[in-house]
Amino acid sequence: MPYRPMPEYQTGPVEVGDNLYAYLQWDGGWGISNAGFLPTDDGILVIDALMAPSMTRAFVAAMRDVSQAPFRHLVNTHMHADHTNGNQFIEGAEIVAHEHCREEMAAAAELAAAEAAKRPAGDRGPKPFWIQDAWWEELAEVESTLPVTTFADRLTLRYGNTEAHLLHYGPAHTLGDSLVYFPDSKVLFTGDLAFFYATPLSRGHMPNWVRICDIIRDMDVDLVVPGHGPTGGKQELQDMQEYLEFMVAETRNAFENGLSEEDAAKAIDISQWAQWPESERKEMNIANLYATFAAERADAS
Repeated sequence: MPYRPMPEYQTGPVEVGDNLYAYLQWDGGWGISNAGFLPTDDGILVIDALMAPSMTRAFVAAMRDVSQAPFRHLVNTHMHADHTNGNQFIEGAEIVAHEHCREEMAAAAELAAAEAAKRPAGDRGPKPFWIQDAWWEELAEVESTLPVTTFADRLTLRYGNTEAHLLHYGPAHTLGDSLVYFPDSKVLFTGDLAFFYATPLSRGHMPNWVRICDIIRDMDVDLVVPGHGPTGGKQELQDMQEYLEFMVAETRNAFENGLSEEDAAKAIDISQWAQWPESERKEMNIANLYATFAAERADAS
């Protein structure tokens, strides 16, 4: 893959289809994700809710510049905080997600509550490395707000004559990822099933993620809105897929040859992909793949 640097883009709404908007956030790094919305006379369909309250409030203000219609649905494409922390601020929306997404969110909330109970009142514990200092104080106002409607494989939301197809093809970035496809506009919101010009991170099942990339490339799609990075198309998706395929093949080889995760990380040279932002996710992806391969081996025995 020839390395291509990330093109510059602005934070804010971009019309990507017939009355369909992506809400992009520069520069797509840790915690800086994208969202989207469809404003209609039937209400507004919102896709993801961002990380810090200030981000979500800016997103809501951008939507209100376009439409004063009520928020009708909010789709969480997956469970991660940079897509769900803002749920409470999309007021009145029915929150929709894959059933595993809700399960993962509920488990994370329970774990956080259990950890908080061990600390003195007001002690939030250590700040995660990827949380920017500017967000840390305002994140104290975030309350876990779970989806109320879930689906298994697919769900269609209808806004007048516009259909939004929610699609799930198994674990990949997480266990409960959803694609949001607008067939009339040929636009696909992928959540974190696509990272453009940045290193993807798998917390689910990377080999299946490769399969999902093949599915997307066979879809009638002209424009892809990734979870992180600028909008793109199937070329950018292929760039990411090549990284995933490389990591699966190289890590499987290391695993089958008995290397430790640490030795695998030293042995695997990601070459030009090291120029992508967040290239340190290599080690996290190796750890996830080792767990995947160990589970496969246990199932086969």
